[in-house]
Amino acid sequence: MHPEEAAVLSSEMMSKTTLSVCFRYFLSSCSEAVEEDGGIWCSALPLSRNSQKNSDDDPAGPTYGDYFTAIRLFLEDRQLRIIVSAITTAGKQSCRACDIVSIDIFLVKHGQFYHPCRVEALAKGQLFTFVVNAALSIFGKSGIEREFNLLNRLSLTPSGAYMPKVYGYGRVILPKELDVKLFIGEWFEDFHEFHISVDPMDNRYKIRVWHADAAAGFLSAGQTRELYRQIAVILTGCYDPESLEQIFPWHHAAGDFIVRCANDSLQVKLITVRHYGALLETPDRDEATVLEAMLFFLANLSMRTRLDRLDGVGDVVWAGMPAVSGTVRGFMDGIASKIPRWDARFKTFLASVSLSDMTEICEAIADSYHPLAPELPVVRKHLTTHAAEVFAVLKVFSE
Repeated sequence: MHPEEAAVLSSEMMSKTTLSVCFRYFLSSCSEAVEEDGGIWCSALPLSRNSQKNSDDDPAGPTYGDYFTAIRLFLEDRQLRIIVSAITTAGKQSCRACDIVSIDIFLVKHGQFYHPCRVEALAKGQLFTFVVNAALSIFGKSGIEREFNLLNRLSLTPSGAYMPKVYGYGRVILPKELDVKLFIGEWFEDFHEFHISVDPMDNRYKIRVWHADAAAGFLSAGQTRELYRQIAVILTGCYDPESLEQIFPWHHAAGDFIVRCANDSLQVKLITVRHYGALLETPDRDEATVLEAMLFFLANLSMRTRLDRLDGVGDVVWAGMPAVSGTVRGFMDGIASKIPRWDARFKTFLASVSLSDMTEICEAIADSYHPLAPELPVVRKHLTTHAAEVFAVLKVFSE
């Protein structure tokens, strides 16, 4: 089934709706109900989670009510066609608009690109949960349709199982000429953001998982290695060594990856894909070029995965050694399972790579950063040590 596309909707269409579905609105939980025309409903919507500015600075900016109205219009379009299709596809059972009793909308967070919400639809006595990503900012609106199409395309790759399935895309025009673009996709239950944080027990940087309904917990060194291993497996599975296409950019600070912790096991998902293409431009596609490009991909992956912002919004910080060992292992696992015909050749190629080669590649990657990028001073500070650490771990696979 092809993902549905919604028509462009306007707020005037809401009065023409004849459905008897009960819509309710909340912040993050059922204890934080938002009443239509209440104080929160009429308040300005923050345009990012770490911004002190919001639409109070712009009288024409969006309110919480605008946000919830846009979500509702998107879901109500053509007699709930998009969410009916999503339930039918995700639940693997037939569903009609008249089967849907209620739809609850929970605003999950104020993201840099999107304002995602959790949508819970009660139909046929079952609760079906989805995510709706809404783009209100210029940056978000410029890329959301491309992301919808990329997620749909990458669902067919070896790493598709680690990404949300998408079910429909649309656009809503609200009063004050507020333009909102949205898509509905799979909701990953019990998955949470994670970021580098300071553990008060020993004052060291560690990965902290943002649990929604419990005190956030720090991962052990072993769990941290496994976290980074799975991230590398996912990104390597989307890397095409011959076309050089890959997912890029991606950011830990933006919460692009999420994790579910169950006992001692971890499961990682990638929830956003902003771009997919080749970073290197070369007319050659011979074996030597492919192998060199693979090493460049790994070096870039190993550096970028160490970058985060403290607690997701603070200063740029650098992850410890478990990120290196986990990332290299995940890359090698990804090559072996996703693109096995290059596995043995890459291991042979590694025997010819020197520490000087690795350092030169890392320096070239650092040179590719924008001169004013906040990550660049951190990358420069750790570059030489990082190259040596990656080189040491890689040598284990070439022996």
